[in-house]
Amino acid sequence: MEILTEIRMLCEAAVSPYTLHELTAVSRSITDKYKRRSGRGERLVVEPVEAAVYAVVRMPATFGAVYSALYHTLECVPLPEKCSLLDVGAGTGAGAFAADSLITLSEVTCLEREPAMRRLGQDFTSRSSGALQNAEWIPSDLTNGIVQRGDIVLSSYVLNELSDSCREKVVQNLWEQTDHLLLIVEPGTPEAFSHLRRIRSQLQELGACIAAPCVSQQECPLGQDDWCHFTVRVRRSKLHKQLKEADVPYEDEKFSYLAAVRNPVSVKGARILRHPQIAKGNIRLNVCEGSRTEQVVVTRKEKDRFKTARKAECGDLLPEA
Repeated sequence: MEILTEIRMLCEAAVSPYTLHELTAVSRSITDKYKRRSGRGERLVVEPVEAAVYAVVRMPATFGAVYSALYHTLECVPLPEKCSLLDVGAGTGAGAFAADSLITLSEVTCLEREPAMRRLGQDFTSRSSGALQNAEWIPSDLTNGIVQRGDIVLSSYVLNELSDSCREKVVQNLWEQTDHLLLIVEPGTPEAFSHLRRIRSQLQELGACIAAPCVSQQECPLGQDDWCHFTVRVRRSKLHKQLKEADVPYEDEKFSYLAAVRNPVSVKGARILRHPQIAKGNIRLNVCEGSRTEQVVVTRKEKDRFKTARKAECGDLLPEA
């Protein structure tokens, strides 16, 4: 993804005033705060150097997750030729960059509570082009309610950081401000998915149609000991590896997502839930068909379906037999 190169250059320019020793210490501190204090609605990234390090460490993975979730959503959801984007809890703008790379945006509005993140995100988008270059960045705490609207409302890696008492109120507010599509992306963890299951039910009660990754409006068939999540692989830069103290040249970002729309959609096929198992003459896939999950075996006799299955990845749609 070319846009990732642009993001990495922006991030590395933002941390250039600091030494590697300083950046590594800040990175460890941020990781520790997210492990101990995430989910309480607390302020975790407040200093300019923290925002810059956060951008280096998290922007590529967040971009990849939002890009993947939105890509699969667009396979099922027709949108206007040009759309306005409302990115809530925008951080340093990864989600907005992802949306801009897939959709023709007429305008972009980014809401972010933390001044350091907001200033850096505004600097990043102003160095881009088109609607991103003219993005409006607004100080906003989601728990106090939002009044801005968007054809597409995007919430990435935000709701999982709210307390349980705030999440339901915020979700209703987000849906009220959505004209076409509400896309929610969260970490691919059992806890985050449990939140998404409740959000799914809440949105359906509010009249939303679930477009992705679900292929029907029926109750989620996964058991309580399972969770729906997908993976996107993102190449690490040298600096990213250093700050993450990692050896491998890539990062596998696990994420869960939910796409809700105003107008009913019909999704044909089954969602692939795990990486396909390719054997001689057949491919085994764990899929969700809406009312149930099952393992499907596609053989060479199903020529077109077999060709699709060979190229398929976790998160893709498998066509009907």
